[in-house]
Amino acid sequence: MLPTSFPVTDFAGSVTSAIAGACYVGFLAVASLSDVRHRRIPNVLVGLLALLGFGYGILSLPAGLGVSRALIGLGIGFGLWIPFYALGMLGAGDVKLFAAACCWLAPSQAFEAAFISALAGGVLSLIGLVLAHGVGLTSFRLAHALRDPKLISTPLPVPAGRATLPYGLAMAIGLTVVAWFPRMLRMI
Repeated sequence: MLPTSFPVTDFAGSVTSAIAGACYVGFLAVASLSDVRHRRIPNVLVGLLALLGFGYGILSLPAGLGVSRALIGLGIGFGLWIPFYALGMLGAGDVKLFAAACCWLAPSQAFEAAFISALAGGVLSLIGLVLAHGVGLTSFRLAHALRDPKLISTPLPVPAGRATLPYGLAMAIGLTVVAWFPRMLRMI
């Protein structure tokens, strides 16, 4: 029988947790760097992140509870983002990265991480627009999109080789914030 509430991951709790948290953030940083540079997140990296997440769950909780939490986190992490992959809005690597990282988190944290990742993705998109087209055109476009939202769906030309947003970076931000500062959203 599964508990109705799983313990929340908080890497700031002890020295052992902090070491696990540093490993977690290290894997997310490498994945982000790969996504930014090559627009790819290696499957080996994602697989190791998931495996270590199961290990962390087993070591930090009673074995059955740790495995259950990791499996449920994996399923929720995958389920939250797979529709966006199906619609062509995300890459498969982004979805797999988020699901693997959620093996480390309580299921409730997966939802929180998705929310923060979406916010970070919006900020990164805005930064990308400004860098590619300048403040003037970006402001003009956003102002007119308030009156006619269909305008925003018409893509602007993008510099060669940078047609996609490295969403792994946005996901890494959300996942890191939730794991290291789990009480932050509860204060808002």
